Amino acid sequence: MNLRKFFTLFLSTALIGVLLGLITTLTGWFGEIRLVWGMITGGFLSATTLMGFWAYLTLNFTMRNFISFRFWVTIQVLLIALVLFDLVYFRYLWTGQGEGSLLPFIGYAVWPLLVAAVVSYFKGRISGMRSFIPSMFFLYCFTALEWFLALKSGEVLQMTQIGIILLGCNVYLLLMYTRLLKQPSPTR
Repeated sequence: MNLRKFFTLFLSTALIGVLLGLITTLTGWFGEIRLVWGMITGGFLSATTLMGFWAYLTLNFTMRNFISFRFWVTIQVLLIALVLFDLVYFRYLWTGQGEGSLLPFIGYAVWPLLVAAVVSYFKGRISGMRSFIPSMFFLYCFTALEWFLALKSGEVLQMTQIGIILLGCNVYLLLMYTRLLKQPSPTR
């Protein structure tokens, strides 16, 4: 990865975030939001996903140098399960719904998991199935981490819009990073 590829990844992710913010705002499904604020939100969230991706790469590099790959994959599976439990049960407790239904919380926990599983499968087909669990870990756990403040707000429409933008940017980062690493670096 050279500087030119890094800036390509940075700028294209920002563009994807702005476009997703624009699209989700234009649909009108997520409330009355000004077009400019939708684009700004998408750009800001794309920067958040870039920081999350950098954190994931650092964590993955560190863990793979200290423990075996199999043990690291096992830890990632356990963390995926913990995040799934957290998104359902702890959010249910925080809202104080008491005996209310768990279904909305299950929905908000499962749809990113399904998207992560599908994208990770295709990523595994591209770069080998050993990358399935690490890809799923990044897409699900880091998206949930970046999404945390929006989830805590309880504003359903804005939570969904922010989740779509974050997951879209993370999917783009994961797939584009693989593509950029496979490209030969230009020589001078």
